[in-house]
Amino acid sequence: MAGSGGTKTVRCAAALMVGILLTGGLAACVVDADREPEPTLAGQSQPSAPTVSADDPGVLGAEARNYVELHQLLATATGSALLDDSGPADGPAAGFKKVATVTADGPHTVTAACVGIPHVQIYLSQDTKAGTEHMVFEVDCSRTQTQAVQLQKGYVSAQLTRNDPTDAWTGAVAGIKITVQ
Repeated sequence: MAGSGGTKTVRCAAALMVGILLTGGLAACVVDADREPEPTLAGQSQPSAPTVSADDPGVLGAEARNYVELHQLLATATGSALLDDSGPADGPAAGFKKVATVTADGPHTVTAACVGIPHVQIYLSQDTKAGTEHMVFEVDCSRTQTQAVQLQKGYVSAQLTRNDPTDAWTGAVAGIKITVQ
């Protein structure tokens, strides 16, 4: 049986080995900020950066004006709002996604609009007993679009995604409002 000196030596050696392994592992985590980015493989193109700075006051002003107009368009929807959301339709942070709970089966009204862009697509989906149902709203931004839909009790989600990731940021916005009839 080893004496207490032998056990202490083994513990120290084990602690030293663990320390060396951890030091090596942490050294591998160092980020080299001065290193050039590696080229992408052919066929793996990355979306180009927006052509306007994210803090461009002209675009931010246009976006603010577009939101005012959008909210006026969506305010025409009547009934109790189940889901109401909006977001940028282009630019670095384009899109939105919102989920709401439908408390009763039945007819609902979807009102969609956009400002500052010719058109957008807004996706509406709902999980049902038969699977997931998807509806795509092709929104012509020259007018507000209103459509009656049948929703079932449960979750419903609305999502706007960016049409073309290479387009310039203009301050365009889009929104949706689902109301109970």
